[in-house]
Amino acid sequence: MLRARELAYGVINCVGRHTITGLLSSCGKLFEDWSADYRLFQQGRMQVSCLFDVVRKELVSQLGTQQPIYAHMDDTIIKKTGKKVAGSAWRRDPLGPPFHTNFIWGQRFIQLSISLPESGKVATAARSVPVEFFHAPTAKKPGRSEGKIEWDNYKEQQKQANLSRQGAERLSVLREKLDQDGAKDRLLVVSVDGSYSNETVLKSLP
Repeated sequence: MLRARELAYGVINCVGRHTITGLLSSCGKLFEDWSADYRLFQQGRMQVSCLFDVVRKELVSQLGTQQPIYAHMDDTIIKKTGKKVAGSAWRRDPLGPPFHTNFIWGQRFIQLSISLPESGKVATAARSVPVEFFHAPTAKKPGRSEGKIEWDNYKEQQKQANLSRQGAERLSVLREKLDQDGAKDRLLVVSVDGSYSNETVLKSLP
């Protein structure tokens, strides 16, 4: 955790590209051995959800005991250049013009945020603080020469990787974690866009 904390300071101080090399340079480790820092990001050694648990609990503690919890959910694409980055694929560019479909190589994530109002008033400005950043890759398509079993597995993985289904699961997880944080009786209001306003999500709400 000490190594992760040092890199977190590097995120704050980094003025260039936020690569691992950039973070190491920003926290004063430019002339040290980087091997252990790079291994920190391999094979799931770090549980990112635990970092967000701290943020979520602090947000709940700052909200009024009778105040509803307002959350927001949407998906986003992080651009990547490496073709071997886990979960990366060609995806439709959401910032492309409506008259021409552009594609970018990147990873897909689902982000959940909770609003922190500036005051206790009903109508007031609020800051949305991320409480989850969940990797939601699509299923990898098998080659044409693959057998029926591989194609059947691919179709099943497609269903599981459906963005609406994964979004519904993240809402259930958020509700469960809020209950564990002592907010079991608190109303949870979630705002989403049209891609999550469908039968899959609405019938799966906890």
